[in-house]
Amino acid sequence: MLNKFKDYLIARGYKEFSANGSRSTSWDYQVRIKHIIENEKITLEELSNNIQRYMDLYKRNGERWSFSKRSHESYLNALRQFQKFVLISRFGLIAQ
Repeated sequence: MLNKFKDYLIARGYKEFSANGSRSTSWDYQVRIKHIIENEKITLEELSNNIQRYMDLYKRNGERWSFSKRSHESYLNALRQFQKFVLISRFGLIAQ
Protein backbone atom coordinates (compact mmCIF):
# COMPACT_ATOMS: atom_id res chain seq x y z
CA MET A 1 0.00 0.00 0.00
CA LEU A 2 2.85 2.42 0.75
CA ASN A 3 4.30 1.90 -2.72
CA LYS A 4 0.90 2.76 -4.18
CA PHE A 5 0.87 5.86 -1.96
CA LYS A 6 4.22 6.91 -3.39
CA ASP A 7 2.95 6.28 -6.94
CA TYR A 8 -0.15 8.36 -6.12
CA LEU A 9 2.05 11.24 -4.97
CA ILE A 10 4.16 11.08 -8.11
CA ALA A 11 1.01 11.08 -10.25
CA ARG A 12 -0.15 14.19 -8.34
CA GLY A 13 3.04 16.04 -9.23
CA TYR A 14 5.22 15.34 -6.21
CA LYS A 15 8.80 14.62 -7.16
CA GLU A 16 10.50 11.30 -6.54
CA PHE A 17 13.97 12.79 -6.93
CA SER A 18 15.26 16.34 -6.61
CA ALA A 19 17.34 18.06 -9.26
CA ASN A 20 20.55 16.77 -7.67
CA GLY A 21 19.27 13.19 -7.70
CA SER A 22 18.49 12.80 -4.01
CA ARG A 23 15.16 11.42 -2.85
CA SER A 24 12.38 13.97 -2.67
CA THR A 25 8.85 14.50 -1.33
CA SER A 26 7.09 11.34 -2.53
CA TRP A 27 9.76 9.17 -0.94
CA ASP A 28 9.92 11.35 2.19
CA TYR A 29 6.16 11.17 2.83
CA GLN A 30 6.22 7.40 2.44
CA VAL A 31 9.00 7.16 5.05
CA ARG A 32 7.19 9.52 7.43
CA ILE A 33 4.06 7.36 7.29
CA LYS A 34 6.27 4.36 8.15
CA HIS A 35 7.67 6.29 11.13
CA ILE A 36 4.18 7.13 12.37
CA ILE A 37 3.14 3.48 12.15
CA GLU A 38 6.24 2.43 14.07
CA ASN A 39 5.90 5.16 16.70
CA GLU A 40 2.21 4.45 17.27
CA LYS A 41 2.73 0.67 17.13
CA ILE A 42 -0.15 0.27 14.70
CA THR A 43 -0.67 -1.30 11.31
CA LEU A 44 -1.04 0.58 8.06
CA GLU A 45 -4.65 -0.60 7.95
CA GLU A 46 -5.34 0.86 11.40
CA LEU A 47 -3.84 4.16 10.32
CA SER A 48 -5.94 4.25 7.16
CA ASN A 49 -9.12 3.34 9.09
CA ASN A 50 -8.51 6.00 11.75
CA ILE A 51 -6.63 8.64 9.78
CA GLN A 52 -8.46 11.62 11.29
CA ARG A 53 -7.58 10.47 14.82
CA TYR A 54 -3.90 10.41 13.93
CA MET A 55 -4.07 13.72 12.12
CA ASP A 56 -5.54 15.23 15.29
CA LEU A 57 -2.67 13.76 17.33
CA TYR A 58 0.00 15.20 15.02
CA LYS A 59 -1.51 18.62 14.34
CA ARG A 60 -0.70 21.83 16.20
CA ASN A 61 -1.71 21.43 19.87
CA GLY A 62 -2.16 17.68 19.39
CA GLU A 63 -0.50 15.18 21.73
CA ARG A 64 2.24 14.38 19.20
CA TRP A 65 2.83 17.95 18.02
CA SER A 66 6.40 18.06 19.34
CA PHE A 67 7.23 15.09 17.11
CA SER A 68 5.17 16.40 14.20
CA LYS A 69 6.70 19.86 14.04
CA ARG A 70 10.05 18.39 13.06
CA SER A 71 11.00 19.15 9.49
CA HIS A 72 8.39 21.87 8.97
CA GLU A 73 5.32 19.72 9.72
CA SER A 74 6.25 17.06 7.19
CA TYR A 75 4.64 14.35 9.33
CA LEU A 76 1.32 16.16 9.34
CA ASN A 77 1.62 16.95 5.63
CA ALA A 78 2.32 13.28 4.92
CA LEU A 79 -0.80 12.34 6.91
CA ARG A 80 -2.88 14.85 4.94
CA GLN A 81 -1.75 13.37 1.64
CA PHE A 82 -2.23 9.85 2.95
CA GLN A 83 -5.81 10.74 3.91
CA LYS A 84 -6.49 11.90 0.35
CA PHE A 85 -4.91 8.74 -1.01
CA VAL A 86 -7.06 6.54 1.26
CA LEU A 87 -10.26 8.35 0.25
CA ILE A 88 -9.45 8.09 -3.44
CA SER A 89 -8.47 4.43 -3.09
CA ARG A 90 -11.66 3.52 -1.28
CA PHE A 91 -14.28 5.83 -2.69
CA GLY A 92 -12.84 7.75 -5.61
CA LEU A 93 -13.09 10.95 -3.54
CA ILE A 94 -10.65 13.70 -2.64
CA ALA A 95 -10.62 15.26 0.84
CA GLN A 96 -11.16 19.01 0.85
